[in-house]
Amino acid sequence: MTLGPRYRALVYLTLLMSFLVVVWGGVVRVSGSGLGCPDWPTCHGQFLPSLDPSTQIEWFHRFLGVAGGLALAALVVTTLVAYRSNRRLVALVVAAGLLYISQALIGALVVILELPETWVTAHLANAELILAVLTTLAVGVRWPSTIAARDRGAPWTALLLAGAVGTFVLMLTGAYVRGDDATTACTTWPLCDDGSLPVFGAAAVHMAHRWVAAIVGVVVLAGCWQAWRHRHESDGLGPLAVATAITFVAQIVIGALNPLTQFSPWALGAHPAVASLLWCCTVAMTVVAWHPSMPSRAMVSDLVTLTKPAIMSLLLLTALGGMFLAARGVPSFGLLAATLVGGAAASGGASALNQYFDRDIDERMRRTRRRPLPSQRVPDEWAIGLGISLNVVAFAVLAIFANIVAATLALVGTLFYIFVYTLWLKRSTVQNIVIGGAAGAIPPLVGWAAVTGSLDLEAWLLFAIVFFWTPAHFWALALLIRDDYARAGIPMLPVVRGEEATTRGILIYAISLVPLSLLLFAIAHGGLGYLYLVAAVALGLVFVGYAVRLLRAAAARRRAIARGLYLYSLLYLTLLFVAIMVDTSLRL
Repeated sequence: MTLGPRYRALVYLTLLMSFLVVVWGGVVRVSGSGLGCPDWPTCHGQFLPSLDPSTQIEWFHRFLGVAGGLALAALVVTTLVAYRSNRRLVALVVAAGLLYISQALIGALVVILELPETWVTAHLANAELILAVLTTLAVGVRWPSTIAARDRGAPWTALLLAGAVGTFVLMLTGAYVRGDDATTACTTWPLCDDGSLPVFGAAAVHMAHRWVAAIVGVVVLAGCWQAWRHRHESDGLGPLAVATAITFVAQIVIGALNPLTQFSPWALGAHPAVASLLWCCTVAMTVVAWHPSMPSRAMVSDLVTLTKPAIMSLLLLTALGGMFLAARGVPSFGLLAATLVGGAAASGGASALNQYFDRDIDERMRRTRRRPLPSQRVPDEWAIGLGISLNVVAFAVLAIFANIVAATLALVGTLFYIFVYTLWLKRSTVQNIVIGGAAGAIPPLVGWAAVTGSLDLEAWLLFAIVFFWTPAHFWALALLIRDDYARAGIPMLPVVRGEEATTRGILIYAISLVPLSLLLFAIAHGGLGYLYLVAAVALGLVFVGYAVRLLRAAAARRRAIARGLYLYSLLYLTLLFVAIMVDTSLRL
């Protein structure tokens, strides 16, 4: 169906009006005029109040919002009347309309509740989502071929998706910096004042935003380079790649000019405005390159599967154990929530990337061949985009709401898991899970660092417990699926050295857990009580007992005992860290 020129003009006008609303919202924020109109929907009880400077700025913001809403309403009506057979157009304009209604309601709450930071950030996030939907629509009417969705994009398009998600996260971290009064905390660039790495306070929040910008910048510029290389594959891709790269560089320059100009008003106002422009560019470039189809319910389920929720749950539990022990009790709710969200994103992102790089192995193993990637239910680039995006989210959340140490540890865990274990050790050495187990032992360090901003001996003992638990756990599994590993060419211990060597190794690592868990009790300086002590001894002895039974078992019974040991190892780690949490909370 051909789209008329008036319809295209209406789409562009609506996008422009929405962009101006967002930009002027930044002016409201920078000028401190958020309560220039202290009531809603009127302003000082009137629709046309006396216009002192603060009131004038806020009133004009509302005026732009109303004008943008009228343009959007006209767009919705026109689409439903003239183009209702185009389901994709209808879906986009209806989504924009619903988001606009949400924006009005959130805006009312922001004023009524007198600018609470959470709702102010939600207001910005919703506004940027409106821009994303309208940008997608504008791209579709400018280059109609993008309206026709395709099931799969090229693998490199995952970089564009990750860059767009990263830009969105970057904008929200910037909003948090402003809301936390951390804008002027660092008066130099690129480092903060004396060049140190702040861990707590406003300076840490400010520097976390810069670190997120650096990570997102690498992804965005890499995506621009790939888009430029493939510019002949989609209409408009080349110009959008250039525009996105230029806009990002401009944003970095403006960000640097903020401290260098002593936070002049024009620099403070331009920074969020250009950020919104960059967001529109990254969304447009992604849509043009990818032509994404709407994910089905089954696709969403498969994307969740890529994050390995079961493994994520266990890793989060060990992170919680580190937090409770570091806090000597229950940490604050906000810190708990941030660490759980950041930890879940890091774990899920690492798992998605792991499954992308292991998809050839998974295809050869009975246990894993039905995973989303080897069964080709999810495009490879979706896994890459999901993995990168979740890790950007994890770093941002942990850096902003916890501290940079916790964020860095989470990122190091992902990098170690992918580049050291998945791509190197897993395929090359029988010690793969021994050394590679360090990645799974990092969550307790993240939890501890989230509370303290540092790593003490107790944190490293938690790391050691998980590290020494890992070989016993995975070798028990390897005994059960030895043929699978052999078929895939993975040099797991049972494949290379046989079952006898594996059972001896399991016993050695099971025994090592007993003194490690007791040493934690000894050095915790009263942080752990007798509940933990009893649990550590009892759980450890049962683990050793299982390992002894496995070592002595006849070949016919070894598989059944290995299955029991594998399941018990999960119970062991769960109960041990639950004991830490309960003991530190109740001080038993």
